[in-house]
Amino acid sequence: MRVSVVIPTFNSGPLVTEAVECVLAQTCPTADVLVIDDGSTDDTRARLARYGPPVRYVWKPNGGVSSARNRGLDEATGDLIAFLDADDVWHPDKLRRQLEVFHERPDLGLLGTDIIGWPGMFPSNLDVSPTVVRDVPLEALVVRNHFVTSSIVVRRQVAWDVGQFDASLNGPEDYDFWLRVAQQAPVANLALPLTGYRDVGGSLSKHPVRMEHGMRCILEKLERGGVFSGRPWLRRKAKGYFLYDCARMFRDAGDHRRAISRNLRALLAYPVPFHESDAPKPVHRVRHLLGSLWDWLSGRRPSWLAESPSVPPARQSRRHAMSVGGQP
Repeated sequence: MRVSVVIPTFNSGPLVTEAVECVLAQTCPTADVLVIDDGSTDDTRARLARYGPPVRYVWKPNGGVSSARNRGLDEATGDLIAFLDADDVWHPDKLRRQLEVFHERPDLGLLGTDIIGWPGMFPSNLDVSPTVVRDVPLEALVVRNHFVTSSIVVRRQVAWDVGQFDASLNGPEDYDFWLRVAQQAPVANLALPLTGYRDVGGSLSKHPVRMEHGMRCILEKLERGGVFSGRPWLRRKAKGYFLYDCARMFRDAGDHRRAISRNLRALLAYPVPFHESDAPKPVHRVRHLLGSLWDWLSGRRPSWLAESPSVPPARQSRRHAMSVGGQP
């Protein structure tokens, strides 16, 4: 099976070459490496000019990270499509290990990996570590996101069947894509930290209203698709976790009134403690509510509110995994 790699980038010239180099260093060769430049105004084009095949540089007018990934889907020629954001990296053996699983599991539609924080160092024993695959049932995925975009490999035919990333969601569009794939085929994670994830501290917490709207749209899509039909407790659990996530975003953004409101509504929607795979601790929502109350009463505000730094749109929209319940 041949793999196409899609790397969306926007004004990430100093980092995108590192992403390209880690793909070229893979022990498994790639069909093409598609760097989709979403209207960069920095030196991205010049930095990538030294690369030849299999690297292909594709420039497009700025339209957001989803439009860039969709362009990559259109340009890809491989049987499998891997996504890598411009500021993340891969272990050299990542694609080979994932391809082995796809060969063994012809039913599998999508496969991610565990992650490590980047910059950092991959564990030294990954080459000899056993391959353990954790299936992610749809029932678990509708509650929270279990995938990080830069770790994903998806079958090209499955991607075509489910359609492109929904750019109208403007935030959690990759989570929506994984959900649509999971309704067509099994999805899973490879329990090895083969992806280095560079966290953009708090970028999406500055846009909680936008994220809340996108996540609500995803729940409405699931409802219209019949995922919750005859499963009232799954519906309540998904809604409860959605509200809990919104509470965390609003608290991070310094909007403690909304954080308290969403926390209370989350407890009303799903009063049963979440499983440890969904929340760090069974009573975490209560602790978070008490923390929000304390923040509100004490007048605490996050330090970035006073600075309001500028964050490029493509970087803002890609970092949604944590805010929709992704891997801690």
